[in-house]
Amino acid sequence: MRRQWLCAAAIVLAAACDKRQEPAAPAALWLSEPLAAARTSELVAGAADTVPAVGNPYADAAGAEVQGRQMYMSFNCAGCHGGAGGGGIGPPLADDQWIYGGSDANIYASIVQGRPNGMPAFGPALQGEAVWKIAAFVRTLSKKPGTGNEDREVSGQTQ
Repeated sequence: MRRQWLCAAAIVLAAACDKRQEPAAPAALWLSEPLAAARTSELVAGAADTVPAVGNPYADAAGAEVQGRQMYMSFNCAGCHGGAGGGGIGPPLADDQWIYGGSDANIYASIVQGRPNGMPAFGPALQGEAVWKIAAFVRTLSKKPGTGNEDREVSGQTQ
């Protein structure tokens, strides 16, 4: 048994001491070949579309705009954006020029997360249904000629 063990150890030792090596490829060969980039997603650097693909579940719901208006007034949105959305301290909501996007999802994000330089985050006080209803109301403030939205009742008066 001892003889077999010595024989196996000698074979392992001989294999470890073998000085033969494969010839190495010259460094210039692998440096000259272009490296292919593996694309793992469709994301690319640069400006992105600011309109998320999230829809307002209360956009066409009966009474959602009225409830949204009540919350707009009770959370003092009118204090900065005006009762009819004409602006004031905050930017106007009655036009089609939106800094952070004018979709319902963008409006929702602005209300919940807040925005730099003045828009507070209402996320701790408002979530879900209430914010969607405010967003539905805010969208009605936008006056677009030719769409029939020129006359709309806000705070009991026709504008």
